[in-house]
Amino acid sequence: MLPIAPEGRPYLAALAVLVAIAHLALGPWALPGWLLLLAGGFLFRSLPREIPPRPLGVVSPVDAVVERVGECRDPFLDRDALCITLRQGRGGEFNLHSPVEGRVQRYWRPAAHHRMEKGSRFGLWLTTDEQDDVVLTVNCRDWPHLMRCPVTTGDRLGQGRRCGFLGFGRVVDLYLPASARAEVTPGSRVLAGSGVLATLVHKHPGGPV
Repeated sequence: MLPIAPEGRPYLAALAVLVAIAHLALGPWALPGWLLLLAGGFLFRSLPREIPPRPLGVVSPVDAVVERVGECRDPFLDRDALCITLRQGRGGEFNLHSPVEGRVQRYWRPAAHHRMEKGSRFGLWLTTDEQDDVVLTVNCRDWPHLMRCPVTTGDRLGQGRRCGFLGFGRVVDLYLPASARAEVTPGSRVLAGSGVLATLVHKHPGGPV
């Protein structure tokens, strides 16, 4: 059976009931309903991902294409940062995965009446055990609004682990420490929870690690 994301189960369960009733009433004429149910299962699928053995690696939070890699100013923590911009693929999964293992320091949720405003974004600030700050933001103004990320301050998220559902075709920005080393270039395709975007670099007396 195809694994289904928790956010999609209520919708698919309700649709399955309606399609079953239509099938009893209409017989073969209910075929479009069954096809719609299959399409819904495809959209809300949640397949397991192989997390790479890279403790200091930053993995992609979504199935996406890399749009931009470069230095920038992190508007959330007001610091110089390495910014990686991702555009979520429209044919991949739509789940959100944690880019690093760390603790949630803060999150920003746009108010419902601000969702259609330009620049309205969801933000998630994670701090690793090595005290690296990673900020993930998602553009929330695009329709449809199915994004769910049920986290709270203090929660601990595992690297590459699923932590929510984004909806479709979102733009995701990652703000990493300026010392991080990018492992991708614009145009690269990455898988959520598996594709390594960057490595967090720590400088020690003997050299960078």
